[in-house]
Amino acid sequence: MHSGRHGQRGKDAGQNEGREARQNPAEMDGPLLGGEELALLMPWCRKVDFAPGGVLRQRGLHYRDMLLILEGEVRVDLGKSGAAHQIMVGPGNPIGEIGFLQGLAATADVSADIPVSALELDDHILEEIGREYPQLLTSLLRRLASTAEDRTSYNLLLSEAGAAAPQQDCEIRLCRDEALLTRARQLRYEVYCRELNRQSPGADHEHGTWSDALDDFGYVFVALEGGEVIGTLRANLSSEGDIGFLETLYNMRGSAHHPDETAICTKFVIRRANRVGLAAMKLVAAVVAFGLQHGVAECYIDCIPSLKRYYQAMGFTPCGPEFLHRENGPSYPMKLDMKRHGRTLSR
Repeated sequence: MHSGRHGQRGKDAGQNEGREARQNPAEMDGPLLGGEELALLMPWCRKVDFAPGGVLRQRGLHYRDMLLILEGEVRVDLGKSGAAHQIMVGPGNPIGEIGFLQGLAATADVSADIPVSALELDDHILEEIGREYPQLLTSLLRRLASTAEDRTSYNLLLSEAGAAAPQQDCEIRLCRDEALLTRARQLRYEVYCRELNRQSPGADHEHGTWSDALDDFGYVFVALEGGEVIGTLRANLSSEGDIGFLETLYNMRGSAHHPDETAICTKFVIRRANRVGLAAMKLVAAVVAFGLQHGVAECYIDCIPSLKRYYQAMGFTPCGPEFLHRENGPSYPMKLDMKRHGRTLSR
């Protein structure tokens, strides 16, 4: 599972997780961290700045980092009518921590009310802090747990108090822990090895999982229905690691965007009983939105002949000759122009 790259900016940004302040949510919360603790974090973190109106988080998108506000105030819009659903958050408070730690999409829009400076934390930074200053990381995670509980409770109260939201068929998550990643790997094995009876070096028959080296720096998304993983799709940014022979198979070297602005999508699996439903399109939408966040101009994938028209309807075009896929059989490499089709697919 990918650990977000150090120093990469989560511009639009992430999670409501935003400010409970249950007694008077319109008031600014007290800080999670004091100035001394923020100063201890600064050597490891990248400082990012937002002008008034700048977007820190956009509802529905997945992020691979969280922010700690240093200066200024941000407005958290929970998407409901009324002032009680717009919360001001100030220095010492986190933004996007629940989504970052749990892989959830942002549940609120967060924007700078005045000029804002913040510290950006990702997996790589947390690992460094844990090695060099474990007491600081322990303190941070414990305080985040308390804040997350309060915010989750407040969000639940708002949801129950407002009009009932339409039920969605499934929830999309970005794998943020080994347990959820293992469930994605188990679904791959279920479909590839048990249903399709494919043989592959990525199959672990003892544990009933399927994985390969691309998991090491991949972003694995899953579709959950009733707590059960019913679909999964993996994305890899070409600039972040070696994608191996797929670079040649997909004819990526001829692209002016490669490798800095290209990505590949692999291990797109939907449980058989759920293939008639929204899981597949929701996974595609989440991954495309994630790619747009991180400057991807072209996205590559492969598909079996019977699904070629399905992918073409989404905007993918063939980018090479047919080949024999180890798990899927005969397949076509396909390419998506993200600048042309990304916004539509990510809705």
